[in-house]
This record gives sequence, structure tokens and C-alpha cells, in this order.
Amino acid sequence: MQERYLRIVKRRIIKLLAAALAGTLAFGTVGVSAASEVPDWLKHADGIKETPEQQEKNEELEKWREEKRNVKVPILLYHHITNDTFTDEQSISHISPNDFRLHMTAIKVHYNPISLRRYIEYVKCDDGSITLPENPIVVTFDDGYSSNYEIAYPILKELEIPATIFVVTDTVGEQADGGKVHYSHFTWQQAREMEASGLIEIQSHTADHVGMTTVNAGEQMRQLRKSKYDIEKNLGHKCDMIAFPYGDYNEEVKQEARNSGYAVQLLVDNKTTENDYDVNIPSEGIESLTRMTIAGSMGNVNVIEIIRKTVNKKVIPD
Repeated sequence: MQERYLRIVKRRIIKLLAAALAGTLAFGTVGVSAASEVPDWLKHADGIKETPEQQEKNEELEKWREEKRNVKVPILLYHHITNDTFTDEQSISHISPNDFRLHMTAIKVHYNPISLRRYIEYVKCDDGSITLPENPIVVTFDDGYSSNYEIAYPILKELEIPATIFVVTDTVGEQADGGKVHYSHFTWQQAREMEASGLIEIQSHTADHVGMTTVNAGEQMRQLRKSKYDIEKNLGHKCDMIAFPYGDYNEEVKQEARNSGYAVQLLVDNKTTENDYDVNIPSEGIESLTRMTIAGSMGNVNVIEIIRKTVNKKVIPD
């Protein structure tokens, strides 16, 4: 081993001396600009060349990076699933169990559902070790309604569709007849059961579902840090994702979220027209992830068409 290193050092010293000599000769004959042009025999004077395996690996990595530059990922947002009759206004956050099943079935047929966590890791990856399937899509829920556990979870398990649920931690386990919430919310035990399946991940939707720009800096900090603490304490894993209620945020809120330990930030608004929808691309990072709010009034065919149009209109920057 020692002899090998001595040979390498010797060859590199010869290379440096030869390069210096070549530069001196070039300076004296054809000018300074030619001094930087090193002959091929000098480039490999130390005997170290890229192996075919290394070359193939580098080509594969460049191909992966090119594919990554062109990936587009829709993130869907659902809320409450109910058999109760709801108005058109309520449909922005309500969907029937039958329509939800139809949506998930159509998504499974036309797209490849992935977890939000997998997309995050993919965005952060730079060595090609994490890949995504063709036509990836992410499913999320906000608030933490009991219907997510009672209705959505069995359907997601049956179809093997992962999802992330952003919970309002101060209403976990609250029931509709308790006076604090309109619709019942699942418990921490039910959250643990869902997470144990490997399909569901629970993250933060703040402590009290407040508009973050409507409260002072101290309350912003409390909303972010209390919910993070409650999730980590009750579920035993890191809470590093925040979905801002009502899509209400500004740069100060986003900075406080960073300070509170949230690496991933998701946005949402109450617009449900295809002109307002957008999808995510890795180059835009993980601090302003956009979601498509899916209304209960949308049929499964309409949802697939809207997703398709939204993906197609997204322009990949040069």
C-alpha cells in the first residue's frame, strides 16, 4: 500500500514539473494564453483515470438529475367525509364517502400515489438514491376529523394509498357534542393506529386553527411550538411539517415556523377552480408547497381532468 502511494506521489510530482515546463515553454514561444492549454499526456500523468463503472455511474446520476428537473407533483387536500347533506359552500371541505372512494380509485388508476415524506426526501436528495414513479401524486387531509379515521383510512388501506393528515392538536379527540368542534376529531390512540400501518403520517395544522397573521408574534410561536410538542409527545416522532390554516401566512410567520423547527411548510387557500391550482416541482423547494383543495362537488372524472390540466400548464423554469 505504501509503495502504491509513493508511486502516485512520484507521478504527480513529475506531472507538476512537466506542467511548469510546458507553461514556461509556451510563455516563451506563443504567449501567455497558450500556457493554460495542458496536453492530454499531462492530464493523465498520474495514471488515475475514470473507470467505465464510474463513468456509467456519473451518466446515470446526470440522467436522474435531468428527470428530477422535470418532475411535477400534485398535492391534493381533503377535509371532512360525511354522508350528511352539505351545501355548495360546504363542499369545499366536505365530500361523501362514495365520492371519496371514487376519487381515490381514479387516482390509483391514473397516477402513482406517494407519501408526502417521500417527496420531501426526493427534493432534498442529490445523489440519485431516491426516485419517484411516473405520474406521482400526494394525498393530504387537514384538521383531523374522525371521518379521516372511520371512513378515509379503511379506503386508503384497501387501495394502498399513503396520506399525511395535518391535525389541530388542541382538538384531537374532541367530540361534536362537546361544544368545542362542529365535527368530531380522532383521538391520539387512533392516530397511533393509523401511523402503525405505515401509510399515514400525522403532522401539524397549529394548536388552535387560528389565522396566523391575525395573532401576535408570541401567539404565533405558541401555536407552532405547542402543536409540535403535542405531536412529538403523543406519537413519538419528529414533527417537522406545518400546514397553515386558511392559507394565512406571511414572511414573518414562515420565519417563525423555521425557528420552531418546521423544515416543510404547506400552503392552502379556499379557491377550487383549475385556474387557481398549481403543482410542485423540486426546484421550488419544500417551504412553499402548494395544494389543490378538492371539493365534494367534483366528480371523479372531473378531478382527474383538473389534475391533468394543472400538471400540463406548469412551466419548468430553464
